[in-house]
Amino acid sequence: MISFIDNILDRTTMYRLVLYYLIAILLVAVVEAAFGGLPYSPWSILGSTAFLVVGCGLANYVFGQVFEVPTNYESSYITALILACILPPLRNAHDLPLLFWGASLAIGSKYILAIRGKHLFNPAAIAVLLTAFWLNQPATWWVGTPALAITVLVGGALMVRKLRRYDMGIMFYLGAIAVTALNAHDVLHSLNQLFLQSSLLFFSFVMLTEPLTSPTTNVQQGIYGLLVGILFAPATHIGTYYFTPEQALVIGNIYAYIVSPKVRERLRLVHSQFVAAGVAELEFVPSRPFLFQPGQYMEFTLSHPHADARGTRRYLTLASSPTEKTVKLGVKFYDKPSTFKQHLAAMGANDLLMAGQIAGDFTLPKDAAKKLAFIAGGIGVTPFRSMLKYLADTGERRDISLLYVNRTADEIAYADIFNAAPVRTTYVLTGEAPAGWTGRTGRVDEEALRQEIPDYKERTFYLSGPHPMVTATESLLRRMGLPQRQIKKDFFPGLA
Repeated sequence: MISFIDNILDRTTMYRLVLYYLIAILLVAVVEAAFGGLPYSPWSILGSTAFLVVGCGLANYVFGQVFEVPTNYESSYITALILACILPPLRNAHDLPLLFWGASLAIGSKYILAIRGKHLFNPAAIAVLLTAFWLNQPATWWVGTPALAITVLVGGALMVRKLRRYDMGIMFYLGAIAVTALNAHDVLHSLNQLFLQSSLLFFSFVMLTEPLTSPTTNVQQGIYGLLVGILFAPATHIGTYYFTPEQALVIGNIYAYIVSPKVRERLRLVHSQFVAAGVAELEFVPSRPFLFQPGQYMEFTLSHPHADARGTRRYLTLASSPTEKTVKLGVKFYDKPSTFKQHLAAMGANDLLMAGQIAGDFTLPKDAAKKLAFIAGGIGVTPFRSMLKYLADTGERRDISLLYVNRTADEIAYADIFNAAPVRTTYVLTGEAPAGWTGRTGRVDEEALRQEIPDYKERTFYLSGPHPMVTATESLLRRMGLPQRQIKKDFFPGLA
């Protein structure tokens, strides 16, 4: 059952999953309202949702035209549905200004409150903060009710499994629970209200985890979660001033901006070629040089009409090294590619791709003396291409063993880089090997690891590839006695 769920999640982008999650919450809310489970009419919920969807869509179009940048309607719909869950549902015409300004400010913040094209604040949070100040109409966060708790929790669990931002969520809950418990006369009653009578669950699953306004590494995400959790707790106050959820998040966004890379670039395609069966390397020139660490990933946006369920955005690992002047992406194309990959494959010289949000902890350790083992499956080899090209260009020596697994020999990419790098590389084929093959064949099992990496207990393992391969290899290493701290896995939101 879990593997089935993981398969569905892997085939759905993060943004599309959030969209479906919000739609499900609002549909359940309409049903609950119809049967008296919520203090609103179903028509008020539907009316405010429709108004916000149209308003955010129009605002997105207008701001996109004014600032002459590609628009992403999927993002605007997500913002609209979040606002529909936290602003009071429409009762009469007097509520329209709040919805109008909520939509306008949320979308406008992405363009106006931005530096180098990267918006600073969660759009829904900054919008309700500004409308509360300007119109004196605060957000009600009505989604935080027992009637919707199960829906929010089940969908939120899928969100967490997709994003795998466990540390951030745990630290957020610890901060909120600790402050609540320390200030409570009746701890159990206060915690019950925190989880069932407040927006805690919705806030943590939908708002806190937004990738573009949260930090990009695990340690920073943990600090961010703790900070926002402390400020989110209803008991947190300075004198007589108590923080609201949106204020907590906006303050967290400021911290995230300070500690995160600031990159938003247009990449111009200059060359593309196939480097293996079904694997294309696309080479781009950035609008300006930017810094990153070998092994990190970025978010790429390719707007196109009639996008399928996987949307217009992807997180892709950079195959290039910081020592190279161009940005290289290694992309695997399957028999039935998504619309994103179809349009990526159709790109011609000088076509543009938007890139932003450098992120990821799947990087070389600072201690160059640490012994490493890289295990790559298929296109999961791209971060290792980045790392090993960097080591070759800088002349830095490290003790690294690489196992590169593919089904057939023609699927091997970047062999020229690996053969020239100062590492021990073993190519492994799980399918039929050609005549004269000198690498390994079969699965990477315990026997293979002991033979190819006899000092495996002394090494830190880096795993990158299809999700089933990574989880199976991780389990194998744990059975062989390696502690979790010696295993690093490549992961980025929206893995697809």
